[in-house]
Amino acid sequence: MMGNADTDNRPEWDGIDIAALLRVERIDAAISIGRITDDNRNGRVFGGQLIGQSLAAACASVEPGRTPTALRVLFMQGALIGTAIEYRVFFLQNGKRYSSCRVEARQGTRLLIDVHVSFQVPAEGPSHALPPYQDIPQPDEVLSMAQIPDQLSRPSTGGRWGEFEKTCLEMKVVHPEQHLAARSELPCMSYWMRLRKRLPDDHGMHYAALAFLSDYWINSAAITHHVAAQDAHEHMYVASLNHALWFHQLPRADEWLLFSCESPGAQQGRALTHARVYDQNLTLLASVSQECLMADRASI
Repeated sequence: MMGNADTDNRPEWDGIDIAALLRVERIDAAISIGRITDDNRNGRVFGGQLIGQSLAAACASVEPGRTPTALRVLFMQGALIGTAIEYRVFFLQNGKRYSSCRVEARQGTRLLIDVHVSFQVPAEGPSHALPPYQDIPQPDEVLSMAQIPDQLSRPSTGGRWGEFEKTCLEMKVVHPEQHLAARSELPCMSYWMRLRKRLPDDHGMHYAALAFLSDYWINSAAITHHVAAQDAHEHMYVASLNHALWFHQLPRADEWLLFSCESPGAQQGRALTHARVYDQNLTLLASVSQECLMADRASI
């Protein structure tokens, strides 16, 4: 099992190239290594990276011709920045139409996340999809984070919202005045996201990139119902606990994606959010559910 010696050989990430971040080095049929890390605002590796790299490791191990249908994630411990991550794949089922596997992500003896991934041979069947929960303007009709007016910027720092966006993506919040500088009336939020750099034409990479994006901002539907987004980091400690993602269509993860998010409830320091992910034509690509820790930062 790998240890912390890999830290010294860790390549740097440019903050833009998601394919480079999510690409894992396959050691054998069951083990892959991720050597690049992306940090979050709590001083740990961003959970979306762990999910995306876990899916990339699973896709590299499954037999050809099978596409991911779902993944279920239990977050165990925060991953340390600057230390390589080992992904170990255990296949649970290899049937005629479906496969399933379990992926463990570790740093040395530390178990970071436990992921179950399902695959299937593509098949025909009945089809339906719900639209977004509200009417949605196209992304060119929505302000980017950098374009949000001064009155919706963070008064405590004087910084614009664009400075708080991940460098690898562009984000546009629908009706930002309802979420950023004030508490939202309903625990709902919609936003567009697009990666800044195109991905290679590799289906597995697009699935992994969507898994990466699925852990970014969806809990804001719950958070901004209780505290304005501009005050959330100062007052609240938020961490992903349980995460599930279902794929309905092959995504093109480097084009505009709409996340339509709703939080059905928050109790006992935990909040649950559901999200539907659409392409720019409002074709439903995926569904996400995530439970997060949502606690007063002073109590942590």
